[in-house]
Amino acid sequence: MFEKFAGKENFIKLITVLLIASIGILALSILTENSDGRKQIIDGDGASEEQLCSVLSSIKGAGDVEVMVQYNDDYSVAGVIVIAEGGADPVTANALTNGVATLYNIPVSSVIVFEKEQEE
Repeated sequence: MFEKFAGKENFIKLITVLLIASIGILALSILTENSDGRKQIIDGDGASEEQLCSVLSSIKGAGDVEVMVQYNDDYSVAGVIVIAEGGADPVTANALTNGVATLYNIPVSSVIVFEKEQEE
């Protein structure tokens, strides 16, 4: 099997091909580092935040909900602030936090829930 690579010229060609393939694989690995292939869509008109408010306000005990989503330079979600009427209740706050973290695939530490100030 290795007889055809016995010549010095063929051996150098084999090493060159292996070296180029290794560099290509390494470059591909570096270029796709910290990327799982998913992209989050950011809309300029805030429709996704409105949809998020709508979904979160349907959680039992949440009441009226407002959200603010902060994005990284690569348009991935960095963090979310949720302001809900029921935000003071720990069970409701936990449900809101887990819902947002699951939706955006971010750690729960990147989501914070506050109680909405009651309007008089």
